Parts: sequence; structure tokens; C-alpha cells
Amino acid sequence: MNKLKTLIAYTSSIVFIFVLWILLSRLVNASLILPGPGQVFTAMFQLYKTQKFWLSFAYTLLRVFLSFFISVIAGTLLGIFCGLSSFIRDFFEFPLAVIRATPVVAFILIALFWFKSGTVPVFVCVLMTLPIMTTAVANGFYKTDEKLLGMAHTFNFTRRQIFRYIQLPSLVPFFLNGMVSTFGLSWKVIAAGEVLSLPKNGTGTLLQRAQVHLETPSVMAITIILVAVSFIIERLLMLAVKKLLKNQRGRS
Repeated sequence: MNKLKTLIAYTSSIVFIFVLWILLSRLVNASLILPGPGQVFTAMFQLYKTQKFWLSFAYTLLRVFLSFFISVIAGTLLGIFCGLSSFIRDFFEFPLAVIRATPVVAFILIALFWFKSGTVPVFVCVLMTLPIMTTAVANGFYKTDEKLLGMAHTFNFTRRQIFRYIQLPSLVPFFLNGMVSTFGLSWKVIAAGEVLSLPKNGTGTLLQRAQVHLETPSVMAITIILVAVSFIIERLLMLAVKKLLKNQRGRS
């Protein structure tokens, strides 16, 4: 019953947005400002027919997954070190806080002086998502059950045994949730990075060129595609995370 209610709510929301879009586009009556759904979906099908779109989309997808995996690996290792050592945690606390506080655009513009246009989005994405993954994993250590740690010390567990049997299982949920958050932000940062750095192939480059040529339907079509793909992959990732967490609870 709850799943049915959720489905109805989602469907109603989509229908409402679609109807509102139609009404506003007719009210404005200017495709340059707000094209209707028909114009946008026509532009979308035109994009599907071009090899350039698929090549650009493939490069964007590659950048997203590359930066995602780098962030997950680096953030996990750094998070473990921060969780195991208060000195390392304090050492990285300020740099990570600075990264969180700095606008994405600032990092992109600075990175343009250092890297090629195709590398800028990946570098900035890793930089922006690293604090998320690091904090998530480190929190897994901080939230470890004190009673379990006390029991481990009572039975003279070695540091390695404490990490393997107590700390590692406790950080799994934080690690998985950190992955979902990291992936969600990766799409936004990569798209923004491509728009400003203009690599040879990338959907962000297509967005920028469409905007320069005042092709509003194409801009909206590319945006919808990016949002839809990001939403689908993120939802699949969330379902996988929920299943893994459920299996972990079943074993504990």
C-alpha cells in the first residue's frame, strides 16, 4: 500500500510539472524564453540522431564514473586514516572545510590554468566530492558502539581485530550512503566543469554551444537527459545500498 501511495505521489508530481510547463510556455509564447514540451522533445530526438551527442554523452559518463571511483577510493582511505588517528583527523579538518566552503566555479576557473579542458571537470569533481566520502567514512568510526569497543578491550582484542570485527562493520552503512551522496554531486560538478572548460567532447560543451546559439529547446533537452540519467543511476545505487544494508542487518 505504501509503495502504491509513493508511485501515485511520484506520478502526480510529474504530471503537475508537465501541465505547469505547458501552461507557462503558452502564457509566455516565446520559444527562446520557455519552449513547450513538444519543441523540447523534438530537439531531444534530433540530438539522438547525431553521433556527436552520443560521443559527448559517453565522455561525460566516463568523467562521472572516473571521478566517482577516484573519490570513493581516496575518500575511503583518507576517512579510515582520520577515523584511526585523531592527529590525521585534525590535520585534514581545515583543508576539507576550505574545500566545502569554496564555490565550484572558483575551483573550475583556477583549474583551467593548470589542466587541459578535458581534465578540469574530473579534477574539480574529485576535489569537491572527496570531503563527502572522507567525512562519511570517518563518521563510521566516530559512531562505533562504545559497548562493543569496551567488550573488545575486556577480551584483549588486538587493534587489527577491533578494526576488522567492530569498526569495519560499523562504517559500512556510512560508506554506502557516502557513495550515493558522492555520485549525486558528481553529475552536477562534471556538467558545470564541462560548461566552463569546454572540452572537445562533453554534454556540458553541447549545452554551452546551444546556449550561445540561442537554442533553448536543445539546452532544455540536454538538461532533461542529464537529470533523467542521473536520477535513474542514483536510484539504482540507492536500491543496491538498501539491499546491502538489509543483508548486513540480517547477518548481524
